[in-house]
Amino acid sequence: MDKLVKDGFTKYIGVSNFNVIRFKQTQACSNYKVVVNQLHLNLIYREPERKGLLKYCQKNDVMLIAWRPIQKGILAKKGTPILDGLCTKYKKTPAQIAINWLISQKNVVTLSKMDSKKHLQENLEALGWLMENKDIEKLRKDFPNQEDISDAVPLT
Repeated sequence: MDKLVKDGFTKYIGVSNFNVIRFKQTQACSNYKVVVNQLHLNLIYREPERKGLLKYCQKNDVMLIAWRPIQKGILAKKGTPILDGLCTKYKKTPAQIAINWLISQKNVVTLSKMDSKKHLQENLEALGWLMENKDIEKLRKDFPNQEDISDAVPLT
């Protein structure tokens, strides 16, 4: 990785699905700062949060890029009372609430799939507004059926 930065082929180093231990080991092997860790994080799958990776990255100024922010459309549907209530309060869709919850956290950004211009517009409307901290924490603590380990790619 260092050679790629040194030779100018890349500006920064990033990894995917690394837990805290593996991230620290990788950083120790590099002369350049590892600046990003791309992983599975959303309202349902909370492994990075539960295993201390989110706090570690926030403390060490590392960006987390969350993939599957609406969990293959599951979080885009109505029918979850906590989400439905926030949709009403903020006049947003469930997907917009789910995406905004992610990006409201320090050092977290997200990648979203967009199948159409309408989908793109909906996702863009998750930006440019803030949920109240109490609502962010309510989602963190009370969102139903949270999972500790990713169903797709667990942290390694």
